[in-house]
Amino acid sequence: MKTVIKNVLLGSVAGLAMVGTAAAADLPVKAKAAEYVKICSTYGAGFYYIPGTDTCLKVGGYVTADTYWTDLDVKDRYAGLPVVGGRLDPDGQFDFTTRAAIQLDARTQTEYGTLRSYIEARFEAGESFGYGQNEDGTSFGFDDVGGSDAYLKYGYIQFAGFTFGRAQSTFDFWAGDFWYGIRPGNFYSDTTTQLVSYTADFGNGFSATIALEDGYARDGDFGGTYFLPDFTLDSGQQVPDVVANIAYEGTWGAFKLSGAYHDIGDVSWFGAPVYGSDSSGWAALAGVRFDFAETTTLYVEGAYADGAPGYLGLKGAIPTVDYFGNTVSGWYVGGALQHYWTPSVFTSVVGSYTQTDSFQIFPDVSAEFVGYNVGANIGWIPVKGLTLVLQYDYLSAEYKGTDAFFLPPVGYSEETTQNRITFSAKRSF
Repeated sequence: MKTVIKNVLLGSVAGLAMVGTAAAADLPVKAKAAEYVKICSTYGAGFYYIPGTDTCLKVGGYVTADTYWTDLDVKDRYAGLPVVGGRLDPDGQFDFTTRAAIQLDARTQTEYGTLRSYIEARFEAGESFGYGQNEDGTSFGFDDVGGSDAYLKYGYIQFAGFTFGRAQSTFDFWAGDFWYGIRPGNFYSDTTTQLVSYTADFGNGFSATIALEDGYARDGDFGGTYFLPDFTLDSGQQVPDVVANIAYEGTWGAFKLSGAYHDIGDVSWFGAPVYGSDSSGWAALAGVRFDFAETTTLYVEGAYADGAPGYLGLKGAIPTVDYFGNTVSGWYVGGALQHYWTPSVFTSVVGSYTQTDSFQIFPDVSAEFVGYNVGANIGWIPVKGLTLVLQYDYLSAEYKGTDAFFLPPVGYSEETTQNRITFSAKRSF
């Protein structure tokens, strides 16, 4: 009897133990503390610490949707008479282009200063009609080009004064500020390229930069229109462009003085080598910006180039060397003025003028290029991050010269004029 009672008690205790164990298994386990994203105020608004690191990251981007109406008028003349069938004269056209961009900015404090990497990737879709929009190599003709594109606009690393990667050229200053839309104005220096640069900061707003830049970004073949022969750049890049500047940034504004050396390489004319051609070119730029009372900004800039047309915004518009191998030189002046009438309403006027010296395209035929592009716009910022702009611009681009094969010499010209209206909506985030 005692044995039976003992067995019952032991069994009851074992059962209670098993029930207790099962109940304990059902109890909630204390979760690991969540690692929340922390704000990084060191570099300004919008930066957050990447969890588990001391790197601050800012994620942003924008979407731009443009509507264009473009009317071109093309006139080819020889001895003062129109050339029949020389070039087409299309009617005004509407076209639409959209761009979406993603921007990433990562920064880390180190014993040598800030380590920064920046990326801007762009995605575009739509038509592309107008002066300078031809993608078949004759970059300063006109065409109606459609399709989609994805490319890296910027992608660089900055560390201890050095910049490595794809960035704005060290040469540029104004770079077309206050032109609005995906397809801005013409005839000024605004180039994104691969580079390696070093910037020395002297304090009080003064700095100096020296860089090796990819010369391909400034090179382009020329010709292929009714009068103008083909000049082709044949050789690769033996020497990268060497670019340097001295700059100042202060409360009143800024200025920059820039210079560049450009390697030319071999050039052919209608497939035949241009023997004895100059092997190098150069360019110089001076620009200034004035900031008035936080409501008005004025840019004024001028540049000169000899054998380096890409530094004038004339890549593909003029040859690097002429028929006799002499470098082709030219210059431009440009600028912009923007005024905010209220914190949400602004207007701008913007423009540039360019001209080259005379150059030989045949043994007895000379040419020069003259162009200008002026515009005005009005913008409205109804809410933070949204900008709506209506813009009008007028462009004239003319090749003119003398054919001395005949006596007396005969003049000729190729002139393109363009009226364009742009409506641009941009949402930044």
